[in-house]
Amino acid sequence: MAGTVLWTGEGISLAIGTQILLDDAKISIHAGERVALVGRNGSGKSTFMRIVAGTEQPATGEITSSRGLRIACMEQDCTRYRDVSVRDAVAEGLAYFNEIHRQLDAMRPGSAEQEKLERILTLHDAWDPAHKIEVVSQKLRLPPLDSLCGALSGGELRKVMLARAIAADPDLLLLDEPTNHLDIGAITWIEDFLADYRGTCLFVTHDRCFLDRIATRIVELDHGKFYSCEGSYADFLAAKAAREYREDQAEYKRQSFLRREIEWVRRSPKARLRRNLGRIKRYEETAAISAPDRIGSMELIIPKAGRLGNQVVQIENVSHAMGGKPLIRDFSFEFEAGQRVGIVGPNGAGKTTLLKLITQQLTPDSGKIEVAPTVVFNYIGQAHLELNPNHTVLEEIGEGHEFINLGDERVSIRGYLRRFLFEDDRVNTRIDRLSGGERARIALAKILKSGGSFLILDEPTNDLDLPSMRVLEEALVGYSGCLAVVSHDRYFLNRVCTHIIAFEPDGHLFAGAGDYDYYLEHRASVRQAAAAPAPKKDVPPPKPKSPPKKLSYKEERELAELEPEIERLEARVSEIEAIFSAPDFFVNHGSESAALQNELNGLRVKTDALYARWDELEQKKQALQS
Repeated sequence: MAGTVLWTGEGISLAIGTQILLDDAKISIHAGERVALVGRNGSGKSTFMRIVAGTEQPATGEITSSRGLRIACMEQDCTRYRDVSVRDAVAEGLAYFNEIHRQLDAMRPGSAEQEKLERILTLHDAWDPAHKIEVVSQKLRLPPLDSLCGALSGGELRKVMLARAIAADPDLLLLDEPTNHLDIGAITWIEDFLADYRGTCLFVTHDRCFLDRIATRIVELDHGKFYSCEGSYADFLAAKAAREYREDQAEYKRQSFLRREIEWVRRSPKARLRRNLGRIKRYEETAAISAPDRIGSMELIIPKAGRLGNQVVQIENVSHAMGGKPLIRDFSFEFEAGQRVGIVGPNGAGKTTLLKLITQQLTPDSGKIEVAPTVVFNYIGQAHLELNPNHTVLEEIGEGHEFINLGDERVSIRGYLRRFLFEDDRVNTRIDRLSGGERARIALAKILKSGGSFLILDEPTNDLDLPSMRVLEEALVGYSGCLAVVSHDRYFLNRVCTHIIAFEPDGHLFAGAGDYDYYLEHRASVRQAAAAPAPKKDVPPPKPKSPPKKLSYKEERELAELEPEIERLEARVSEIEAIFSAPDFFVNHGSESAALQNELNGLRVKTDALYARWDELEQKKQALQS
């Protein structure tokens, strides 16, 4: 465990109505840690962050913090900054240092207190507040400091709020979903910054790549209790499965004991004698113990796609500009049945424009787009995810109907909603009274019920909790139609996508097979090749004395055996990942979780090594042939 204890909560409890958020919970945060707080939507993560920040108090419990602990948080509600400049918004984070300057101005020179305050300013490099604002703004690449916050994009405003919190140089930095609605470039930059951040950080995130890179510890808030795990997200999943397996084993033994005791009471009329009252008391105490509380997993079924031919959508030499700015230059790509294409790029690059071109809502400036007659689009952009706040859940999904057709299956609206974790007591709740996560699930339910053979999703993982995201990934991987998805979630892109279309500078687009990590490797190799010095013109490159014309027999044989071996290993990886993702994992495989995790880690390492060797031999083969 890193460092000294900065903040501790003992026996803290809090409920809102009948919902228990914290139940005699205990947690400590240590200096130097970067703690990821995870849990289902509505479990109380944001409430707990407010308790740590001191803006909300638990009903019961004891909170202890180190002396003089300074806490800063990244604000979520930015409405009050609409008419404030970027400079003034960031300057709010310097209130502590401004107060020290005020005290020094009024203080008698040479006092011991003066030396103490001057040491604080020196330690935090806060002698010149204006300079500190400039440094922070440059590090975070903020918009011009004189810009009004109300004119900024959502991503830019989030960076300003992050700069405001960082400028305070706090002992404990609180971040609630810092990566939401940011593009991958901005997320990567925040990762780099936090990886080198010298303070302590408690953050809430659903970005699994961000979590894996930044967190030194993962803490889950589940049914009012905290469960801590050091390691990666995969380690966390394995530890959670093992914990739930142990709980279920204990519950099985408890139920077995109760059945035996009930049978004993029924069988023995002497059971009520005084000497047996102790046994009856043990039975009553055991019966009073609550069973483990489990929340079901979302059951997401996408209606079966209609028949698609070999050609789905053909894009040929398309160019398009908006406001004089070229967004797409001479781009060609062919969508085929079964493809799952991830579309990535900075905010404002033109991703939504490309989707509208594909669905023929826009006409390209040049080039052509051909859509096969069998294609039925189901396109839901960000603007279409809005729900009617005055509708109930049942009205929003049912739209006046009692049943819905999911391919060949006909189910009731209530049954369909139960698959998205809306039980009968929630279906009559108005949309404006749902949590952010519940609204995200309703949006998905509304999107996916329409089916279609070409599914287009724009940022589908925003506001979904981790379990729901895993279920969505499984459903999309099994989708038989064509999928195009805009996302900044790298883990999601790697898990789901078979192809990547990436927006690069000046309207140029990369398109190719593979997941997002493969695209990054390709981009890095292209940049490395471009940065390499060109050979001098007057010095011809040396010619090999006797170059071989093909791979050796041993290498040819090795190359032929690599591909089926890689396929076999990848099939086993997918099989284990599916086991971990299954809702009933802890029932069927809980005792095997550690062994499965070790096998999975070994398979991934071996697969990466085989891929590297295959790529080496293929490149050598192509070079020899050319």
